[in-house]
Amino acid sequence: MIAALAARRGGESVWIDDARERSWAEFGAAVADAHAQCVAAGVRVGEVVVTPGETSFEALVWLFGAAAAGAVVAPLRPARAAETAGWRDSVAVAWQVRGGLVRAGGGINSRQSEQLFADLRTRAHPGLVLATGGTTGTPKLLLHDLAALLATVPVKVGRGQRTLPLMRFDHIGGLDMAWRALAGGQILVAPPAEISPETVARTIARHRVEVLPATPSFLNMMHVAGVARAPDLRSLRVVPYGAEPMPPGLLARLRTAWPQVNFVQRYGTSETGALPVRAAGDGLELVAGAAGYDWKIIDGELWVQSPGRALGYLSGDSDGLSTAGWFRTGDLAEQAADGVVRVLGRRSDLINVGGEKVRPDAVEAVLSAHPDIADCRVFAVPNALLGQVVGVEVVWRGPDRDSVAVKRILHEWTAALPNCHRPAVVRLVPATYTGANFKKMRSIV
Repeated sequence: MIAALAARRGGESVWIDDARERSWAEFGAAVADAHAQCVAAGVRVGEVVVTPGETSFEALVWLFGAAAAGAVVAPLRPARAAETAGWRDSVAVAWQVRGGLVRAGGGINSRQSEQLFADLRTRAHPGLVLATGGTTGTPKLLLHDLAALLATVPVKVGRGQRTLPLMRFDHIGGLDMAWRALAGGQILVAPPAEISPETVARTIARHRVEVLPATPSFLNMMHVAGVARAPDLRSLRVVPYGAEPMPPGLLARLRTAWPQVNFVQRYGTSETGALPVRAAGDGLELVAGAAGYDWKIIDGELWVQSPGRALGYLSGDSDGLSTAGWFRTGDLAEQAADGVVRVLGRRSDLINVGGEKVRPDAVEAVLSAHPDIADCRVFAVPNALLGQVVGVEVVWRGPDRDSVAVKRILHEWTAALPNCHRPAVVRLVPATYTGANFKKMRSIV
């Protein structure tokens, strides 16, 4: 993929950071050099190579270079080392990129992972190891056929739109965004070292960024910080969003702040990669039957088929990956009469209040409409009598600064909701808790 694109695009820009601008020719040469280093070091087909997982030029170079050698690439950031400390209990890591390629030689393949690696070697394809997001629990390791994933990415003749990637390259959302941008002829702009609404706004202004893939949580952070209305952001044209539900009120505020921007909803999972969708109001039109994609809703849960579906889990149970080729996403969904599907949030996020199931996003939608709430995060709080009750973190900008007073205000505001949906625990916070990729973490109480 990279060699062909580099040959076609040559001197066109592919990566921009504050230090320099890199061309496709440079990128292709760097990938070829990384490939040569793998071959010279003795990397064998099917061996695991841990590559950088940060959003960087080096990370892309090593991902494609090691994949060209037939390796199983495992992007990993040092910050996630604690999460993935159990890798060596199930996966034999042979090599690691640390300034160069070094032999790691740690761990052995479990019976479960060895079977999956054997299936991949039979295909003679490079692989990809990813840890799931772990939004509601412990991350699990996945093995992908990287060739199958990349085959789902359409190669287009683009005009070089500048794209600012915020999600890291150890996450399927970050990787999918990156290789779709590359295949579409876009120019990737390096994100700031410390990502915040202010630093992202400065990067957009400095490099005239046109495309900003982001989560609703981060877009709300930009809105709350006041940078969304900055005139220096007038270069923005497209904001693809996903990874979590978008509150309708937030989308309306963003469209007011950025009238020149086309907001495009995306959908995908760590297990399937991105799915082909068309925006439809506040929902999605999932494109079924196209090149091996399909979907259905069973008992309120979205099931999907994808040619980029993972081979399986290297650790943990295989719940969700059925033998018939379907993946149970764990996402609650509903289909309207016109066929439009609305993804409502994670089934595992549901709060069980005395047997009544409460969707956090539904409560957030009501709370966020309050004029004094800048942001909020709803989650389950253990309760001895009911099992769980609704808790909420609130970024409050009203005059009352006492949580008891705010709780009374919120109870009045949510009077139309069933009692079990109304917040029983209210915490005032300067900012809601999000993970490394700016998604609300429901498991953090």
